[in-house]
Amino acid sequence: MLNLFDSHTHSDNSPDGHHSVTFMCEKAVENGLMGVAVTDHCEIDSYEENGYPMRMLQSVFEVRKAQIAFGNRLMLTAGIELGQPLSDLDAAYKALKMQKYDFVLCSVHTAKSGEDYYWGDYQGFTEEKTRKILAEYFEDVLQTVRWGQFDILAHLTYPLRYIEGRDKAPCDLQVHGEIIDEILRALVRGGKGLELNVHMLHREYGQPSPTPEILRRFKELGGEIVTIGSDSHRAEDIGDGIAEGMQLLSDCGFTYFAFYKGRAPRMLRIQ
Repeated sequence: MLNLFDSHTHSDNSPDGHHSVTFMCEKAVENGLMGVAVTDHCEIDSYEENGYPMRMLQSVFEVRKAQIAFGNRLMLTAGIELGQPLSDLDAAYKALKMQKYDFVLCSVHTAKSGEDYYWGDYQGFTEEKTRKILAEYFEDVLQTVRWGQFDILAHLTYPLRYIEGRDKAPCDLQVHGEIIDEILRALVRGGKGLELNVHMLHREYGQPSPTPEILRRFKELGGEIVTIGSDSHRAEDIGDGIAEGMQLLSDCGFTYFAFYKGRAPRMLRIQ
């Protein structure tokens, strides 16, 4: 049996999630997973407006109930995907203190305009235009990593899903190599890890986040802690791409991946 652990999933406690934690767990067992981290969204730039305090209370409550119900059939942990923490540090600290999480993913989803990169229309953009967008994004990510109150940085290169993948605008990551290196070095210095997000592997874009080149560079710079996440928002997608992600990590020189419990990484051998 493969060592399949999915460290990035969303229940219906996320605004864009579709299914209950219980149904997610049933599907995870059905799909042959050994472990799942429920990491519901907590977008700090709309923390009170979108009711995230109550959402996170409910998410963790449901995970704790499911841990009892599923027992030894599934290793289940309670996490949070903390989005844009620097937009309101007081709210970010409140979110982190309100529950005893097993795992804290950290993300940057929105540009300085306050709009999620998902909503942007990049059709017809030149490489010069996309370069400016990515420069702003990577600077935001760097400052977030330097803040460091999390375990794993989620889906580095997130905007590429929509800029390059959906809207086919040209992107050249090489021009951002210096700041990407700064981000990776900051993760290593802080003892933080990097997520391999496989959400787009079986979709039109067909690429992981980050790229294999960035994963290899993380390894070269001393990075050891990596998690694998499907970023599923529907129960049927839990575990999708995780086996391929394990192979990709192996190809990039990693022999272990991490699964968090009690804010500490459990290092598991890649099979």
